[in-house]
Amino acid sequence: MVITCTLTQAYAQPDVSRVLVPAELLKKHVYLLASDSLQGRETGRQGQREAALYCVRLFRQSHLLSVFRLDSVRGSFRQTFPFTITEVALFGNSRAYSSAYPTYKRHELAPAPLTAKDSSKVLFGDNVAGLLVGTDLKKEVVVVSAHYDHLGRVGGRTFHGADDNASGTATVLSIAAVFDSLAQQGIRPRRSILFLLFSGEEGGLLGSNYFVYNSPIPLNQFVGDLNVDMVGRIDYEHRKKPDYCYLITDIQGKELQKAAEAANQQSVNLVLNRGGYDVENDPKQYFYRSDHYNFAKQGVPALFFTSGEHADYHQTSDTADKIVYDALQKRATLVFQTAWRVANPAP
Repeated sequence: MVITCTLTQAYAQPDVSRVLVPAELLKKHVYLLASDSLQGRETGRQGQREAALYCVRLFRQSHLLSVFRLDSVRGSFRQTFPFTITEVALFGNSRAYSSAYPTYKRHELAPAPLTAKDSSKVLFGDNVAGLLVGTDLKKEVVVVSAHYDHLGRVGGRTFHGADDNASGTATVLSIAAVFDSLAQQGIRPRRSILFLLFSGEEGGLLGSNYFVYNSPIPLNQFVGDLNVDMVGRIDYEHRKKPDYCYLITDIQGKELQKAAEAANQQSVNLVLNRGGYDVENDPKQYFYRSDHYNFAKQGVPALFFTSGEHADYHQTSDTADKIVYDALQKRATLVFQTAWRVANPAP
């Protein structure tokens, strides 16, 4: 894949405002990630592990650097974390309630196992990350993130998770490829970019929670997290006007929001809706429900890109054929353009 751009200098960087994230690349990734073969990508299961290997392979192809350390010599694109699943009755654990009321599975991070017996009591998830090193501001890092896990198989039915969140994962993988294509032409951002994919999100933001407390890069080097979760569909409110994207943030993410708005005006020109999903008044509390929130809690500015919920949310019917790929391309391009702008501050 070759990306071309106009070599008009702006702050010593070329103008990339016409660069689009390829729709065919996004579609390829969504169909693979949401396929039956990955069995819904449930964290700790084989489908999630295979999805992690797929993401690692693509980060390698994009010439990203590994950031996790296996030892003093070897690096890795994967960060493995232990967790447990406990079945809890909704009204307590007594036998009197267990047969009358449903239960839910509580996912929790666990201490690192020290023995084989300990390992048998926990499951393991994987975060996947790759780093593009910047030029003169390479110690400052922009995070572009998404979660790649989903709900797996329940009762013999596969929850494919095409929108949630193969669409966001495909966005991150494809943006990494675009940045690599530019880098092969000698066009690199001033700041470094960490492309970061989490598992464990569906169980309670486990992967991102583990990452922020075990980051290989000091958190004070992160200038912001651009998180992508469910960007491939059209919600009911926009069924007649599909060219939109929600930007959700809090007070510390306002500069990222301004960067996204400026990037949008210069590129895809989507309607950026925020009404109803602001942090203070959102009845669904979207800002607290995806992985960017763990960055925000640590003082890292965060901006959440989403297209909102739809009838197939957390249903087996969330399949790749229902993704609106031209809308996905525009939103992925908005994330790329925002990342480029944040990674190239004016001198």
